[in-house]
Amino acid sequence: MSPFREASLTALREIRRNLGSTKGIAMFVLFVLGGSVPSLLELAAVKLLGRDPTQGMSPDDQRMLLEQGLARVYPEETAKHLSYCPPILFLLFQLTLFFAPFFVLLIGFDQIAGDIQHRAIRYIAGRSRRESIVVGKALGVWAVISVMLLVLHITVWIVVAATGTTTAAALLSWGPRIWLFSVAACASFAGLTGLISSFFRTPIVALLVGVVVFVALWIIAKIFGWIEATKVAAWALPFKYEDLVVSHQPLRVLGGIGAYIGWGAVMTAAASLVVKRRDI
Repeated sequence: MSPFREASLTALREIRRNLGSTKGIAMFVLFVLGGSVPSLLELAAVKLLGRDPTQGMSPDDQRMLLEQGLARVYPEETAKHLSYCPPILFLLFQLTLFFAPFFVLLIGFDQIAGDIQHRAIRYIAGRSRRESIVVGKALGVWAVISVMLLVLHITVWIVVAATGTTTAAALLSWGPRIWLFSVAACASFAGLTGLISSFFRTPIVALLVGVVVFVALWIIAKIFGWIEATKVAAWALPFKYEDLVVSHQPLRVLGGIGAYIGWGAVMTAAASLVVKRRDI
């Protein structure tokens, strides 16, 4: 059997295991609530308290106000480009970038450590290459988080469409793009989660170490971004690739998506090397 076939079968098993489990059902409910509840609460607060700062402003004035705020963080052309994105979708993207690493970790922390703990990997490794197992598990976790994010984003799209807070054209234009950018970002964390899981025999240890690693990398990336001399080094971590995918230039967007996936592929390759050398 080819390595690609082995990896695909492993990925399918990982998808079924996660989506069909109690954890998968709980995650599904969590993502639905995560998309609907905040959106509805925000709308209710605006309607009841009358605190919508853009009330009475024309769409062009609202866009200019958003562009001025974005210009404090992004280059002028990027800020102008993002000003056409419905604010709630851009906020959803930012929240996804912040929370998605931990959701990926929650889904995949036991993908390798669990099999090593229960010796299941001995049975699997007798039928598939270890590298194929690791790659398949990483792809499975990535597919699961992609589906969960789609559930989250579709929920927000439905709420936004039902409340009429943005136009259908803007929703159809930006909604799928924001989801695609979020999925690409999760590729990095799916690979890193697999690498962390490959080092440990006990899943809960992998989970705790993963939380520490993700938080530490986020802090390091922020520090690198604040210090002029280390700004270039920030590109070694996936948190910086957001600047590429939100660009108005299509080639930079494709480069950002490729960077996310490439970083995840490097982490998965490292995990494969660790598992290949481990005594299972």
